[in-house]
Parts: sequence; C-alpha cells; structure tokens
Amino acid sequence: MSKPEHVVDAMIAACNRKDIDAVLACFAEDVHYHNIPMDPVSGHAGVRAMLEPFFKIASEVDWVVHKSVSNGLDTVMNERTDRFLMPDGWVDLPVMGVFEVNGGKITAWRDYFDMAPVVPLLNQL
Repeated sequence: MSKPEHVVDAMIAACNRKDIDAVLACFAEDVHYHNIPMDPVSGHAGVRAMLEPFFKIASEVDWVVHKSVSNGLDTVMNERTDRFLMPDGWVDLPVMGVFEVNGGKITAWRDYFDMAPVVPLLNQL
C-alpha cells in the first residue's frame, strides 16, 4: 500500500502533466472533493468536471507545493500555489489542501482558498 503522501504527490504530478486519467486514478470512486468557497462534488465525474475545464484552457499547469505534512496514516495537508498559464498569462492561486487517503486512494480532498484569484480563471472558461 502506498504512503498517503506518495498518493497525493502522484496526483499533483498528474495535475502538472494535465493528465486527467492519471489524476482520477489517484482517487477512490466515491471521493468527496470540496473547494471550500464553492459547492462540493463527488466521484470521478465530479472531480473531472471541476478540473478538466482548467486543464483544457491552460497551456501549462504548475502546482507548487511549499509545505506538506502527513500523519503517516491517512491524512496529508499541503500549502501550495496552483498556477495556470492562461491565454492572458499566469494565474496563481494560493491554496491550503487537506487530503484523506485510504487503501492507497484519495477518499476526500478539501482545498481552502480565496475566491478573488479564481475570478480571472473562471472568466476565461
């Protein structure tokens, strides 16, 4: 079984490659994903619906992890900057993420961030 931090690292690496299928492979089928200022989604279809539009319009994705901690059992928390190269330039989103990992898959993902930096992203979708 993979360590929780390895599962989260693999998911972030897949996001940076814009490889949605590899991203989804890191999640349990019934994953709960909540970008806290927005409505939560569930399952692979929900995660795909949230991430894929950004992956399609961004020519590059670069999620930079600044700090990461794990309890070694089932929880990983990281502080990161999610960067998207959009047609009008880079958009940086400071994020605090919490991941619950069970059975080698992410079962819950919560990201906490300010909506203000997201508005330029949403306006380009």
